[in-house]
Amino acid sequence: MHTPMNLNKAFKVGSSLYLLLFLLDYLIELFSISSSTVKTALLGLKITMKMSPATLDTVFSLTWQVLLTYLIFMIIFFTITYLFQKTKRKRVMP
Repeated sequence: MHTPMNLNKAFKVGSSLYLLLFLLDYLIELFSISSSTVKTALLGLKITMKMSPATLDTVFSLTWQVLLTYLIFMIIFFTITYLFQKTKRKRVMP
């Protein structure tokens, strides 16, 4: 018999999924830069890249968008988890 996912486990799974999405977004943005520029990735990572013939300087910084997208992602994840558990319990109970 399966026990419902508790809040601690849901928090860990949701945070891990967000981290994977964040890293994927970071890699896509980083390797799409081909000149000196400042870019902000979809999930809020700001990448400042300065290229010269002798050097390549890259600076990463977080914006408020990271916190906002994380909170929205976690609210959606908890809501989906709750709804999934609720419908699963209804099917198990007669």
